[in-house]
Amino acid sequence: MAYRGLFTKHVSIWAAVVMASRLPVAMAPLAFLFYGRGTDAGYSGGAAMAAAYAIAEAIGAPLLSTRLRTRPYRREIASGLGLSAVAFALLTFLSAPGTVLAVALAAVAGAAAAAAPGALRTMAEDLAPRKHIHTALSLESTLNMAAWAASPALVSVLALGVGPQTPFLLATLATLAATASLWLLPDKAGTTGEGQRAPLKQALTAWPVYVTSIAAMYLLASIELTLPALLEHRDLPVTYSGPILTGFALASIVGGLVYGARTWPGRVERQSTVLLLVMIAGVAATALASTWPAIAGLLALTGLLQAVVLITRNLTLREELPSDLHPFGYSALYAGSGIGYGLSAAATGLLLTATTPDTVVLIATGTTLVLTAATWLRRKTSEVKKPVAG
Repeated sequence: MAYRGLFTKHVSIWAAVVMASRLPVAMAPLAFLFYGRGTDAGYSGGAAMAAAYAIAEAIGAPLLSTRLRTRPYRREIASGLGLSAVAFALLTFLSAPGTVLAVALAAVAGAAAAAAPGALRTMAEDLAPRKHIHTALSLESTLNMAAWAASPALVSVLALGVGPQTPFLLATLATLAATASLWLLPDKAGTTGEGQRAPLKQALTAWPVYVTSIAAMYLLASIELTLPALLEHRDLPVTYSGPILTGFALASIVGGLVYGARTWPGRVERQSTVLLLVMIAGVAATALASTWPAIAGLLALTGLLQAVVLITRNLTLREELPSDLHPFGYSALYAGSGIGYGLSAAATGLLLTATTPDTVVLIATGTTLVLTAATWLRRKTSEVKKPVAG
């Protein structure tokens, strides 16, 4: 089995670092809302903190990752995680920070650690045997999904059972654990300090992969944010939305593990495109389904495919960019996911005031289909223009 040959000492430590560093990211949005609810900041203040965190992440990820072309990875990642831990700690122990200060600390926590996901993904390329790269990236994706699946329960129990600032204490401890564990891994250094602008321009030539990232997250966020309204529109219990989304998250974990367990036929770019099209069809069918088992089953299928789309997207980028640009590329994908979620949240909120939930979902699938078609046509055009050798 592929996973059996993957878990060397260093890969095991790397996996622990990935999990510890992703947990605060997954906890943050809900933790900010519960913090606002339990303090003078209010829900609006909590929402502002969540927005500041997400925006700072989206900006910080590609900007900070460019530093990794010329600097040691461990030092850069540890510095960012350490600063993020300080921001979380201040939110934990400041008795009543004003809303402006709380928003600023949320932004620092998000931006400082934003380069870590891309950098850790790049480090896996050196730590895992070459034949197990796709398995390592599958594991990384699965750990990320596990963190997102576990975080709502963790935040709810801590914020409601102990105190509104307690989730930040767990975020601080997890971030510090990731920072300390980094030094148990072999370092990775950038290659050269020359020619910064041309390589970054080259990294932007992989824009179809980044657009795919935005499209996939736009689609998933739309159905996630619309699900309670969709259930109510179908005269189904709104309380079913929680278990259905839990099933979606668990299916994503299973999908990532299954994909990483063996090699699959076909180019990873084609796998990503085909599976994203199937996801679009599955979400569209969800909008038309009239029973909750049908909706749950379709979303579980979508979760299985989502995991593979994310993994093949990473593998496609790895093939298209030179190794020294992988941190920037992975960070751009990370930022693209945040942009897709933000755009979807804004569009969903507006559309739900003007039309029915099923129409909102169908509009999202249509938008995603257009973006997917644009990236596919761009790739086909590039293939036609390539000169034939000889």
